[in-house]
Amino acid sequence: MGPIKEDRISEFVSGGNLVLFNGRIHTLEKCVPEIEAVVIRDGRLTFLGSSREALAFADSSPTIDLEGRFALPRFIDSHVHFWRSGLMDQMVDLRRARRIAEIQELIREAAKAVPSSGLVMGRGWADTELAGQRYPTRSELDQAAPDHVVYLLHLNGHSCALNSRAIEFLHLDPNSPGVERDPTTGKPLGPLREKIAFESQGKLLTLLDPQMRAACLDITAREAVQGGVTTVHCLEGGRLIGDPDVKDFIGHQHLLPVSTILYYQITDLDRILDLGFPRIGGCVLIDGSPAAHTGALYEPYADRPDTIGPEYFTQQELNEWVLRCHRGGRQIVVHETCERAIGQMLTAYENALRHHPRAGHRHRIDHFYFPRLDQVRRAAQLGVLAGVQPYFAEIFREMYLKRLGTERARRVHPYRWFWDAGAIAGGGSDSFVTPIRPLWGVHAAVNHFIPEQRVSVLEAVLMFTVNNAYLGFEEDQAGTLRIGKRGDVVVLSDDIFQVRPEAIKEVRVMLTISRGRVTFHS
Repeated sequence: MGPIKEDRISEFVSGGNLVLFNGRIHTLEKCVPEIEAVVIRDGRLTFLGSSREALAFADSSPTIDLEGRFALPRFIDSHVHFWRSGLMDQMVDLRRARRIAEIQELIREAAKAVPSSGLVMGRGWADTELAGQRYPTRSELDQAAPDHVVYLLHLNGHSCALNSRAIEFLHLDPNSPGVERDPTTGKPLGPLREKIAFESQGKLLTLLDPQMRAACLDITAREAVQGGVTTVHCLEGGRLIGDPDVKDFIGHQHLLPVSTILYYQITDLDRILDLGFPRIGGCVLIDGSPAAHTGALYEPYADRPDTIGPEYFTQQELNEWVLRCHRGGRQIVVHETCERAIGQMLTAYENALRHHPRAGHRHRIDHFYFPRLDQVRRAAQLGVLAGVQPYFAEIFREMYLKRLGTERARRVHPYRWFWDAGAIAGGGSDSFVTPIRPLWGVHAAVNHFIPEQRVSVLEAVLMFTVNNAYLGFEEDQAGTLRIGKRGDVVVLSDDIFQVRPEAIKEVRVMLTISRGRVTFHS
């Protein structure tokens, strides 16, 4: 399919009426799995069928000849830190750094464009990828930018490294949990982990230029439509990183070319009820991350036999909070990566359902990296949903093997278990951690590094369409192509059901259509 003519783009973008014909369009509906054409009017699907019949409906509506291209219901991403993702795009990219000296040089160069005392931010580095396998220290970052506040976010999103100016701005207590101390002086060394890292980030972001803040949402929306996504579950705000992003988001979301579902990352039910939000939570941390040795395990880490990861909440605390939110009629979403925390949360959900039975609650556990098989089955029985990130299985493979050992790593990201147990798992990117690219997630789930955890291409696609619509209570509006549903379609360069599994990641998004409007064309 060639590019859409530029002189017609404004017509497609501003419309809401559109006819797509001469395609191979997979509806994901069992009764009529594949069609040639769709008609969209006022943003809704009004016809599905043959090209001849569709063109008869066209009237003055714009038409696009797909020239035999493959199309699907557009993708949904169930786990995006929307405002922060846009922020990451404005940070120094440190992903390719393999030595601390390389990080220093990149920060030194970036600081030249920032006024003295301003904030210089970097992201994407990982200690496991650096020579010496350690975090940069405050003194090393001082050498790069002594007159600036330097904040470097780790690839895992749960830790960071600061220079002296940043430490002074934050008035860090060296005895706070998560603050790494210099063994000689006892002062903060620069690295921060988990809660103190999140809290520090929220404070440092107050130094951002207002124009930079405003640009963050538009940057993320642009990335989403380029990935074929038209609905995003947005995890914003909360105690750990502050609420400015929520205020920015609420005031700007109606201007975005994507549909958004807001998950306000707080535990204050009264505030949620006052705001009238139907859901509570998001990345409310019940444990941390295996990358930072803070995912809660039953047995010690293979490379840190002195720890099984901390416990952030007691079982009683979780039971009480979950029961209150459950009785309040909210959908609950929490961050849990590893088995011990997953077990805690399943017990809390089970307790709430025993005291207050409620069908269709659709409570979620997001991440769900490293469960036991019995926990997956238990989630299915309780109707607890999983918001998962398949692409992590590809990019963090070596980390999982190192942290857990070869045998335990065989149950990391167990998507085959989810499907076989009847547990509903929806796919996400956890952007900013990875890009909003559902096709990469499909690729990773199909080509899982543990062969027995691989899923079929159709199952992987359903995780980013049908299942995610269910996670967001949108199955009547989205997820499949059916008359009356939103006119949301993604056109691909190749048929992902026909390409070699290892080539799925190379398939490109050609068109993204949201409610009959073209929001992206390659």
